[in-house]
Parts: sequence; structure tokens; C-alpha cells
Amino acid sequence: MKRQVIVAQGTVEGLAAEDQGITVFRGIPFAQPPVGGLRWRAPQPALPWDGVLQAFDFGPTAMQPTPGASDDFYDREWGTDPAVPMSEDCLYLNIWTPALRGYGADSMVASEKLPVMVWIYGGAYQCGGTFEKEFDGTHLAANGVVVVSVAYRLNAFGFMTHPLLHEEAVERGDGEPYANFGFLDQRAGIQWVKENIAKFGGDPENITVFGQSAGAASVLAQVCSPMNHGLFQKAIMQSGAGLGYFNARQDTLEHAQANGIRLFEALGVSTLEQARAIPARTVLEAAESLPVPPDSGREDNWSMIVNWVPCVDGLFLPDQEERIVEGCKANNVDMLVGNTTNEFIASTEDGKPVHVGQLGNLTLIRKWTASGGTAPYYYHFDVAMPGDDAGAFHSSDLWFSFGSLAKCWRPFVGWHYDLARRMGLYWTNFAANGDPNGTDRDGTPLPVWDPCIGEECPAMHLCQEPGMRTDWLTETDQKAFGL
Repeated sequence: MKRQVIVAQGTVEGLAAEDQGITVFRGIPFAQPPVGGLRWRAPQPALPWDGVLQAFDFGPTAMQPTPGASDDFYDREWGTDPAVPMSEDCLYLNIWTPALRGYGADSMVASEKLPVMVWIYGGAYQCGGTFEKEFDGTHLAANGVVVVSVAYRLNAFGFMTHPLLHEEAVERGDGEPYANFGFLDQRAGIQWVKENIAKFGGDPENITVFGQSAGAASVLAQVCSPMNHGLFQKAIMQSGAGLGYFNARQDTLEHAQANGIRLFEALGVSTLEQARAIPARTVLEAAESLPVPPDSGREDNWSMIVNWVPCVDGLFLPDQEERIVEGCKANNVDMLVGNTTNEFIASTEDGKPVHVGQLGNLTLIRKWTASGGTAPYYYHFDVAMPGDDAGAFHSSDLWFSFGSLAKCWRPFVGWHYDLARRMGLYWTNFAANGDPNGTDRDGTPLPVWDPCIGEECPAMHLCQEPGMRTDWLTETDQKAFGL
């Protein structure tokens, strides 16, 4: 069944999902293709199209190492086809809405004003995409929300900068940022949603931005950016490590520009025009093999190959996020944050493990509340995944928060589906009103989830029997956190 909606750029046609109460629109362009002269530029507004845009399939994914053929563990987990289309022309979003049932093929505007959830995927800023099967928004949408997933540029295409880009921006004189293009893509996607989502039955004044891993770190960056005042109202950060790991300290503009200079040298170019004429695959290959200088005096995040990561550029991100939060300069949003048990673990000098991820989240929560932010909700996902001994590994919660367990190879059983249903309800309740509490599908109350108030930060323990816990920090964690 086909259903049509008219947005600012023209008519777009989607398809009924397997649950026919949900309409899915895939591959809607929210910005112009960032190619040619728009490579390493802030995203420009999408252009109108003629006729009906058939939004039946995902747009090409951003340039990156071949999905489904680069990491044995996660390749098996997500089961991605390595033949997935890939292109610089990647700025597309996807929408799942329950508000169009009964409209048939007519171009109509939904009358509902449902909460909106905008998803930002992870992948260490180097890889990932909206096409991954765990990111199916159908189950969340069935809870009465409009779900949107937004693509953004990755690695050197999204996070390279260069002094010539600064010079070009000064010459234009339009105040356009000249770094963090991946963050700017995310922001442009949220802006498109705010301007158009009412046509899909969504409330443009009730938007929750949520993400996982580097996607959650991206959410925090969006929360901290002064460019986003009033753009969205709520934030969910899954396994983004709060003010630790990804966000403990962002790169400096000077260091990011130095990497850009070295990339141009590796490509054999000296001007922006020359660099923008190099084929995308050639740029990717050079960027993915650029070594950290032996005399740099630092390890570049995770390896001795340059990782293309965000920086404090002075415009989108004017300072380190910790100082922005401490200085009460972050955007005022409701917050839900958490992590899985077996992720971001480091060893102390005496060999005892410390959970860096959850400590970074607790640091964010403590500084957020100290600066006057609304009391956040904290969770601890602790499910030993069936099928191997990987435990509650990084990203394992995605199957549950999206309710997409049936797409996974793992032998999930009844209580896993019960937990996924409850998590989906917690997430969508929070999107609706800033509070995850509510009732289950049978009308019984969900296990009560208390917020973090002051120095007290209990965790909703998401496991076979969900409930609040205060004893989830190990003795080593408590010592590391000063408790």
C-alpha cells in the first residue's frame, strides 16, 4: 500500500510496513548532495524535485570501509550485505509514522501531533549507516511516535578540516562553519524534521534526538552546540560514555587542520579545487591509511592511523563539552543516558577493571545536575547475549531499544522480547513527556524508574527482571569516581 505526503521540496510516497498501520519513507533527501564544490562544506538546503519521489529504499550510505566486510564480530551481528550502495551523495533520512493509516495514495497531512524521535547511528565516526537492520523503527513507531533516522558524512568526509577551508569561509563571509561537517549534517537533518514532520503526524515542538556510541556522543555535541537553541527538547544517549571516552576531550582545531594538511599532501593536491576533484574512493583510501606522525607526541585516539574525529571548531562546538556543561551553556533538554555492562573497560595499575563508560556517564550526570539541568534518567543494560559468551557487549542493547530482535541470528527467548517491549515503552514514554514511566501493554505499571537527583544516581537495571539498583558500581569503580 502506497501513501503520499507533500513536504517543502515536493510530494513523497512511502509504503505500508508489515504492520500496515505504519508507513515507511526511505531515502528522502534533506540536503543537497555534498559533492564537487560542496565537499567539505556545511550541508545546503535540499532542492525541490519534480513529480512524486518514491521513497521505497534507503539512500546510498556514506563513504566508509566496506560495510559487512571489515569487522568479523559486528559483521556477523548485523549481517550487512557488502554490496550496499555507497556514495558521497549520502544525505538522506527515513521516517516511520503511525499517523497515515487510511489515507491511501492521496496527498494528505496527518492531523496527529505525535512525539518525534530522531536517530543518529554510531560507528566511531568512521562507519555505520541508517540501513542497518537493527535500526528498524517499526516497533517504536507502534508505540505512538514518529521515528526518523538521519545519515551523515563520516571519517575524512565528515570530520576533516584544513586551513584553506577556513580561508574560504572567511572569503564567503556567511559565517558558515568550516569543520565538523558530520555534526552539521545531523543538525540539518533535525532542522528538516522540524520543518516538515508535521506532515507525517509528528509534533515539531516535541523532538527527541537519540543515538548510540558515536551517535550518542553526537547527541551530546548537538546538546552542547549554541547553534541548536530550541531545535529539540529531549536527548537519549546510549553507550556514548558521557564526558568520558569519545567526549573526554575533543580534538583541537589546530591539530585537526594539521591532519588535513597531511591528507592533502598524501593526495598530492595544494588547492581546494584540486582536492574536491579527487574521486571519493581515492580520498577514502588515502584518509584510511594516513599514519600518525612519529613525532606527534600523542596517540591519535584508538590507533597509529589517523582517526577522523570532531574538533572544537569555535562555531558549532565553541569549547570542550565538559566546560560547556559546567558553564550552564548547553541547551536545556531532558536527558536519558546509559551503558551496557561489558563495554569501555580499562585496567588500573593493580590490574582491576574499571568501567570507563559508566563513569563517563556518571560524570556527565553529576555535572549536568550541578549546573541546573533537569534530573536525568540513568540505565545499566545487563543482558548476557544468547548464542556466545560475549556478554552485554557494546551495541548489544540496540536490538532491544529498537525491538528488532526477530532480525537477529541469536536465539532470543520470551523474556528477551518482554525486556525489549518494556525498553521500547520506556524510550517512547520519555520521548512523549520526558519521563520513561508508564504502563505496559496490558495496563500494568512498568517497573518504576527514578531519576538521578543530586549526588544520588540509582540505575534502572535492564535485565530479565528490570528494576532500580544502587549496587551496580564495583569497588574499583567507586574509588575511581571518588565515592
